[in-house]
Amino acid sequence: MGYGRSGEETSAKALETLEKLLEMPAATVDVALSAACDLVAEALNADKVDAFLHDPSRESLVALGSSRQPLSALQHRFGLDVLPVANGGRVIQVFLTGRTFINGHTEQDAEELRGIKDALKIRSQVGVPLEIGGVRRGVLMLASLRPDCFTASDARFIETVSRWVGLVAYRAELVEEIARNAADQGRRAVAEELVTVLAHDLRNYLSPLGLRLGLARRRAQQDQREVDTRDLDLALKAVARLEALVSDLLDVARIDQGVFQLDLQPVNLGALVGELAKVLSTPEHAIALKVPERIRVMADGARVRQCVENLLANAVKHSAHGAPVTVCVGQQQREEGLWARVDVIDEGPGIPAELLPRIFDRFVTGQKAGRGLGLGLYLAKRIASAHGGDLTVESLPGKSTRFTLFLPAFRGH
Repeated sequence: MGYGRSGEETSAKALETLEKLLEMPAATVDVALSAACDLVAEALNADKVDAFLHDPSRESLVALGSSRQPLSALQHRFGLDVLPVANGGRVIQVFLTGRTFINGHTEQDAEELRGIKDALKIRSQVGVPLEIGGVRRGVLMLASLRPDCFTASDARFIETVSRWVGLVAYRAELVEEIARNAADQGRRAVAEELVTVLAHDLRNYLSPLGLRLGLARRRAQQDQREVDTRDLDLALKAVARLEALVSDLLDVARIDQGVFQLDLQPVNLGALVGELAKVLSTPEHAIALKVPERIRVMADGARVRQCVENLLANAVKHSAHGAPVTVCVGQQQREEGLWARVDVIDEGPGIPAELLPRIFDRFVTGQKAGRGLGLGLYLAKRIASAHGGDLTVESLPGKSTRFTLFLPAFRGH
């Protein structure tokens, strides 16, 4: 091999290198890759080893890890640690083809970048694809200032080493992801606790405010002050919206704390949905109701009302002007038994494909910034689950969206 050892010495050195790779402590990806490059450079007596990873945002291969040697520092000084795919070169070729490359006279290689040959004066190279998590993500490239430094045996050894380097990088990425998730969860826990405290305080302020506004409205009405009456009506509606928001926030807290309680009783689902449809129907958005039969469920009527009201309000909000909203109540036999179902269908713009998998997450909203907290669908989904049911969604971008609520049907008399 290039470092002039016997076969036994070579095997021993290879095994020692792999053992050191396995013993490397968990670190960030760049630190882990640089440490791995140092080990490989020492094992093969290379003047520089780079772990290039593909950066899709720049469509380039970036030396995220490099051995700590003078040639690596020179490479960074000349900007050869970032290689655009469009510029070609041997690193790019190995990445695109997935095939190992070896050359002992780089100065004669017409396909290598001039900077590699002239600025860095590299004479020998061996490069192998670098897979991370089973996906080709980059290239492990070794370089030497001496010609004919690497042999076919070296190339086979590097092919083996690259798989272990990929495992090191994959482990480092997992550690980084776990750390990010832990930090996000910590921030979310603090934020949720703060929101819950604020919601409790807001409710304490809103109740007396609503009472005082109600008294003022009655006095204005008695005195026939129509302008004041209209203004106070608007103020009371604003307070009602705030109270509904506070109620949603407190419900989220109850769900998180496992104290979300249900008062289960037989409920006429068709009548409940019909009542909500009349209340929420407007001249701009008529709600067409289809209830073919009397359907009852064992449920908490107030919570089911909250769930369906969120679905209907959401459909009306996202429908085009003059477009109807259709609500169908029926039954469906499933493997688990007989289910009542409520379909809410709008003819709005649909839900973007990238948003659809997260549409039931809290604080996710398809509206513009500043319009809604994204709690309605989250609560609707949790209410359905609390009843042993489910809430699903189907959406055709640019055409329509269908939400379907499933609740266990009540078979009693």
